[in-house]
Amino acid sequence: MSKPKPSPTDAPKEKDPLHERLNIYQWSIIAIALWLVFGLVPIALMQLFRLEDLAATRVSQYGAMFGAASAFFSGFALIGIMLTNSAQKKALELQKQELEEVADNQRKALNLQIILAFMDDIAADEFRQASGVLFEYERAGALGRYGVLRHKTDRTPEEEAEYQRFDSARRRFVHVFHKMKRLHAGGAVDLSTVRTVFSPDLVWTLLLLDEPMEEAIRANYSHDTFVFFQELYEPEEILGQWPRTPGNPLPTRLKGTAFDPDTSTQ
Repeated sequence: MSKPKPSPTDAPKEKDPLHERLNIYQWSIIAIALWLVFGLVPIALMQLFRLEDLAATRVSQYGAMFGAASAFFSGFALIGIMLTNSAQKKALELQKQELEEVADNQRKALNLQIILAFMDDIAADEFRQASGVLFEYERAGALGRYGVLRHKTDRTPEEEAEYQRFDSARRRFVHVFHKMKRLHAGGAVDLSTVRTVFSPDLVWTLLLLDEPMEEAIRANYSHDTFVFFQELYEPEEILGQWPRTPGNPLPTRLKGTAFDPDTSTQ
């Protein structure tokens, strides 16, 4: 009966050379052990053979012959420690790089979630209806009517209903801009994410439709959100979206700028 041939996996594996199987920590231990052996040999001889002073002196001289070996192994141990520190430094750098990659991926995922959430807000029926109301007054050159209705104390029921519709559209429209501004101020999103969500046409609507109404509410309104979105694009990019209907009010802070038709035609 023939013996089965041994499979390649059954063949004994050749061991790696000793210097490849020992890592830097094991080499350090060996160096320290040898250093201790060389240092303890004279003491062991004195205790074992109870040598006299003269003999002890000779043994001491004999032990001094190993001073070079002691220095060598001490230096070897120091080099081992330095190599260990270098290896640890590289490991920490790799770990830092991995953590940065993980953080970057998480940041991109968060930005994507924010973009999708804002896209849903902008595509929602409420936002589209609010934009439609604002453009209805803008195309009629009647944005100034908001300020008239706002400060009128004896509004008729029809005027009250008109004002509530007008004001609700204003608040619904500007809300998404304020929310994005707060996220950017808190470091949650960068400018590229803001530009992805808010195109120049939306910024045009914010500056030329909503901001005049904000100024009609109070003259000292906060400019922060409007300035933030205005600086996302060049004036030509914003103004190139739609023509501005004459007769609508222009915010005071935009007068004398590229957004002022009286200035741009001079």
